[in-house]
Amino acid sequence: MLIALHQALYVVHRKEIMDPALEAFYAYRDLPTALRDDVDALLSNPNTVALLVEADGEVLGYITGHVEEDRRRVLPRKGVVEDWYVEPAARGRDVGRLLFDALVEVFRDRGCQVVESATWPFNKGARAAHTALGFREVEVKYRLRIDGGEPAPS
Repeated sequence: MLIALHQALYVVHRKEIMDPALEAFYAYRDLPTALRDDVDALLSNPNTVALLVEADGEVLGYITGHVEEDRRRVLPRKGVVEDWYVEPAARGRDVGRLLFDALVEVFRDRGCQVVESATWPFNKGARAAHTALGFREVEVKYRLRIDGGEPAPS
């Protein structure tokens, strides 16, 4: 089930919201293998938390995360949200909030002082959800293609 949700996030959902001009920056040579490797790595890592929401035998969404520690930081222990996806038919019904709150509780139980999450810059829905949850944007990442390909539109 986790692989199906992972594919829905990284294939179907991403294609629906991404500008095709950005595809090369996110593309894999063998996406099915990359997705399977991601899920295998998640499931084999004892520090990973994977939570699913189900109703009437139907999975509505999932969230995954892990804990990282950097003793040099003032807030050294953080919970990192890795993947977070809610099926389109379940959106707007607090499924995402339920998943997030459950993951934050796990992070709290593991001594985290901070939750970190990232999303694609073109994912307006996720960006709005993060803002509504109280997240603050702290980093912006850029990519520039230098092999003669067309630059991404500005």
